Amino acid sequence: MRFLGCKVNFADTHELAAKLAAAGGTAAVVGTCCVTVAAEKQSRKEVRRALRDSGDGAVVVTGCAARRDPSAFESLGAGVTVIDGPGGDGASAAAGGRRRGFLKVQDGCGGTCTYCIIPRVRGGPRSIPAPVLEQRARELVDGGCLELVVTGIDVGAYDWHGTRLPQLLVRLLKTPGLLRLRLSSIEVGAIDDRLLAVLAGDARVGRHLHVPLQSGDDAVLAAMGRGYDAATFLRVLSEVREALPGVNLTTDVITGFPGEDEAAFGHTLSVVEEAGFSKVHVFPYSPREGTAAAAAGDVAAAVKKERSRRLRQLSRRLGEEHRRRKLGAVSEVLLESEISPGVFAGYSSDYTRFHVAGAGDGPLVEVRGRCLEGEKVVGEVIGGEQPLPVL
Repeated sequence: MRFLGCKVNFADTHELAAKLAAAGGTAAVVGTCCVTVAAEKQSRKEVRRALRDSGDGAVVVTGCAARRDPSAFESLGAGVTVIDGPGGDGASAAAGGRRRGFLKVQDGCGGTCTYCIIPRVRGGPRSIPAPVLEQRARELVDGGCLELVVTGIDVGAYDWHGTRLPQLLVRLLKTPGLLRLRLSSIEVGAIDDRLLAVLAGDARVGRHLHVPLQSGDDAVLAAMGRGYDAATFLRVLSEVREALPGVNLTTDVITGFPGEDEAAFGHTLSVVEEAGFSKVHVFPYSPREGTAAAAAGDVAAAVKKERSRRLRQLSRRLGEEHRRRKLGAVSEVLLESEISPGVFAGYSSDYTRFHVAGAGDGPLVEVRGRCLEGEKVVGEVIGGEQPLPVL
């Protein structure tokens, strides 16, 4: 199985691969993405690679790029079959590792962002029935997943017969054996007092939120059709930090949107800095045929590249500052896999990557951070301090 793009695409691709395997199929499965022109190009490349690896055998292609333009993938080879998702509007559940699973709770988007093709590809928002999700959650936990990641194209839009996202999370938290529940991504407009109360009310909820910013300039945000200004965005994040002390915040930003001059980009840098994000996923703007922004012109490729470089540089600095605060401190880490003898990989509640010396008495352990190595914290289980191995 190969996939590109978001956690929803991972869940959908994994679900389709599992169904094909259960039916005795041996085809390779590729999940495609169309969020940018580069993502579509990479998607086609992955399908060609799958065809080569299979000896020009059967390759099943799914995901947003395949939905957007099936013929572009069918023309790559006679062995390619395009399938529109794993099962319509049904729930997707996927194991993202031995102890973490992804639970898709809704699909589609009703947003009007002027740069985005996803609503046309995925359709309007559709919520999966809560009882179905509760059953899928139990199946994942029974299968060994101790952490569930709640995902969707627009998670905050979840609404099944009046059951909104906060109520859904309460229901999922009743899953026997569940040690941690996490939200994958949520729009700032969906964060309200009810949601914050649920997030703050159970220590099993991961202290991490991915909240897309896209731009820190009000004029650019208006042109994007984002529905908020920079001050509103920062105010909501302040409320999040007040409700969830120590929360880790990450985001998405588009560079080089039509009309973004150097001053506008400077506003984005300032908002990112003030928000204190530990990670910025940077996307150079890519005109998408069929979107409102496609006719608005484009910023020079060299300018987009330079702005992306500066934003990624800021992201790296903020990320290191976040990880340095883990040194000497104690974090609760869910161990996922043994990567070398006596050394385990896992994530803390706030989605910080750890490499841990010593397994402790269970999968959820208290770890003291000792040093940094790249984008991870190296530490050891409390009570079993020992010289750290060379990783």
